Amino acid sequence: MSLKDYIGKLTRLRTGRSGPHERPHKPAFLLAIMSMVETGRMDGNRITYDPDLYALFKKYFEAVQAEDDTVNMRDPFWRLSTDGLIEHSPNAGFEGVVDAVTSPPALKKWRELSSHSSLPPDFYHLLQDPDARGRLRQAVIERYFASQAAEIEHIVREEQGIGAYERVLEEMSETSDPTPSAPADDIRSQAFRRVVLRAYDYRCAACGLRVILDDLVLADAAHLIPFATSHDDDPRNGMALCKNHHWAMDRYLIAPTTGLAWRISRCLDDRIEGQKDLIDLNGRSVILPKQPRYHPKAESLQWREQKLAPA
Repeated sequence: MSLKDYIGKLTRLRTGRSGPHERPHKPAFLLAIMSMVETGRMDGNRITYDPDLYALFKKYFEAVQAEDDTVNMRDPFWRLSTDGLIEHSPNAGFEGVVDAVTSPPALKKWRELSSHSSLPPDFYHLLQDPDARGRLRQAVIERYFASQAAEIEHIVREEQGIGAYERVLEEMSETSDPTPSAPADDIRSQAFRRVVLRAYDYRCAACGLRVILDDLVLADAAHLIPFATSHDDDPRNGMALCKNHHWAMDRYLIAPTTGLAWRISRCLDDRIEGQKDLIDLNGRSVILPKQPRYHPKAESLQWREQKLAPA
């Protein structure tokens, strides 16, 4: 299909209505997909229901939603197949079932039915081209969000900036080059957070906690040497930690060491309620990213170890 054909599809979505109001879910989801392609965050032509995509969808959605619109990504993700804009690949034995399901299933059932989702190959190919992508995006904005065009374009530019810095950070994890000049703090911090959390698969490197509820992730991206001190956003100067262990590390009560094990401050007392859990971490191994290129730098671990609070 041609660019003209896909512009026609994008401007004739089955959106659902509340009176004269068209629901924004499908066009907001497509804007999120375009940003994912543009910033290189899609794993080839493969769409995954993950916190990054949900957060991006929510960002666009909240810029255009009406008072009675509810954030819900499962619905447009599943139903865009009826518009010919997403393809759900069934798992073995569920070939006919996927096509027969008319309502978006719960995520657990979804993963049982479908191995992955993707864009039609010619649509994905068009989105690789900056000019075609720009025309497709503009068609969506003019058709559904003309009155919010400025807000949408601001998100597009912001995501371009975040995506560009994400690529810088990912490339940095493979070299020993110093951190380049950082962009504005909001762009910088969002890019660092995304890269570090993905590297650790959203799992706390201390206790292993991994909780994901749509875009709610119970882990932070923590700098080992604080950015204010190091100006270093290298992912190897970062670690995913749950709120409790991030707080404890920032107060120098716990530290990951150059031996890749946790060390605990001697000022902690296992007789005091709440402190025993931290003490039990002593000597336990750091839960590392699967990709060695993201493993923490020795100098960052050494800095933390030296800062550990004395008795």
